[in-house]
Amino acid sequence: MAERDGMICAMACVAYVMKAESPYNLERRYYHVEEIAVDEAFQRQGIGMQLVEYMKQDAKRKGFDRIELDVWEFNEGALEFYEAAGFHAFRRFMECKCE
Repeated sequence: MAERDGMICAMACVAYVMKAESPYNLERRYYHVEEIAVDEAFQRQGIGMQLVEYMKQDAKRKGFDRIELDVWEFNEGALEFYEAAGFHAFRRFMECKCE
């Protein structure tokens, strides 16, 4: 959570994920960003970047060496922000419409 002048202006919900190896998956440990939001009135003021920097430090303190998150392809503003914050795509979710 981030505050400015006593007002909550941003928040993030995270999960600490530890998955054991299975026949379908390699062992994985990561800090997962479930939700992140900056109030519209406070956007483009560096608050989101400060929140990401806090999460990087928090993940490192907790022994995680990676942060993951999901973002919709249509959300160009979020994609631009995450890429500027150092995130990059490493896997792809795909769908097929059943018509």
